[in-house]
Amino acid sequence: YIQAKKCFNSALELDKNYLHSILNLSKLAYVDKDFQQIINILKDYHLQNLTNTKITLILADLCYSAGFVEESIYFHKKLIESGKFENKDLAALIFLLNYSNQYSENEYRKYCKLYDEILTKNKTSYNLKNSEHDSHKIGFLSYDLRDHSVGYFLKDLIKKLNQKNFKTIAFNLYEKKVDNSFKSKLKSSFSEWYEVSNLNDRELSDYIYSKKVHFLIDLAGYSSGNRLQVFKNKPAPVQFSWLGYCNETHIEEIDFMIIDENVIEKTENKRFVRIPKIWNSLSKLDSVTINELPAIKNNFFNFGCFNNFLKISDETIETWGEILTKFTNSNLVLKNSVSSDKNFKNYLLKKFKEKINENRIIILNYEEDKKSHLKQYYNIDLGLDTFPYNGVTTTFESLWMGVPVITLKGQRFISRCGYSINKNAGLMDFTAKNKEEYISIALQFSNDIGVEKLKNLRKNLRSNIINSPLFDTNSFSDNLLDKLKKYTKK
Repeated sequence: YIQAKKCFNSALELDKNYLHSILNLSKLAYVDKDFQQIINILKDYHLQNLTNTKITLILADLCYSAGFVEESIYFHKKLIESGKFENKDLAALIFLLNYSNQYSENEYRKYCKLYDEILTKNKTSYNLKNSEHDSHKIGFLSYDLRDHSVGYFLKDLIKKLNQKNFKTIAFNLYEKKVDNSFKSKLKSSFSEWYEVSNLNDRELSDYIYSKKVHFLIDLAGYSSGNRLQVFKNKPAPVQFSWLGYCNETHIEEIDFMIIDENVIEKTENKRFVRIPKIWNSLSKLDSVTINELPAIKNNFFNFGCFNNFLKISDETIETWGEILTKFTNSNLVLKNSVSSDKNFKNYLLKKFKEKINENRIIILNYEEDKKSHLKQYYNIDLGLDTFPYNGVTTTFESLWMGVPVITLKGQRFISRCGYSINKNAGLMDFTAKNKEEYISIALQFSNDIGVEKLKNLRKNLRSNIINSPLFDTNSFSDNLLDKLKKYTKK
């Protein structure tokens, strides 16, 4: 592809608007992970061809892959405003709004309503007499029933639900054939497992209806690969949104969203089903040995965050920059996202208000193997959460590896996940009310007393949380079933 890229660039030197080269360079960007050059070329072309929605869509997708959230939102909005878009483009915009603080709840709801109106045009109705549906059958529809965060939250929980005389039915949307030990374990956890990726929305709705499940749980929301049309069709009497998407879908036919007492403040919204303590529990992870606090032997301090680069907002970067500027003997360790721009480090450095030496930003390689991934926490003394979109799985993993995480308690579900996790882990000392307190908490560990505190916490944190609500899938299953039973007659 290197030679091809040279040829396409040479053609653009002769004619900067040569569309054939522009489109091919756009495709090559996904291969070499060098997005910025082609994004700049596309922006210039876009300004001269504002009605070319194909270019608008390419820009929206490239900015998303590069980790440029606000720019991706901008071009997705332009695409929606043009009226020439597909459902997946609107879903992508709604999904991306979760990563930004620049958009109101009303704007989020507006786009959800538009999506709902589109789904209504293709809606299919079913006869949902409760007597025909087995109130002990719970269906789970997801694209992520595999070696994925959703899979890890489900694995042990599904076993517990089966032990309590409920039938768990998996409707797997992931089309690629994956044969590994984790998927085998997950698949064997369910009472029944169906591969349904080849079915269209109508066929899938009919298929789920034929299984007579009483409860159907959406694990995707507006994320990629969602099948919200199926939920709009309502093939099951009671439908829930849970786990894979930390926000409301505003799809009328999704009856309830499962939350806890922390992620959304008390409200009269009858669509919220509150689980005591925490909204999900993670299956226990591999017993990877916990190392000694690295700061002791390093003589420098490593902050770290393994969240998806999309979650690293400008607000987050500004706050981290202040910490690094004031805590001069510290570094920031990040983990490479799968599709992120290979030049992400340079973009990050440019966004810091104060100049930060590039050697202080360490980006680790992406690790597919779970144990290898967990061992990457050996490099971190203290975790830093992102905002407005908090980490979830990464925070559970960090605590499992003895690394506490500073989180900023926000106003929305996605901004309060870290708060709920820390509260249930007994780590409220690491929860900030505002950015100033977030920075203050981080700076507490710039001296020997702070390092000693982290050293002791690292030794005991896993044993402290292993029986907490974070990993107590048995109690969580009891709490979930208590809530579900209330809706067997509705």
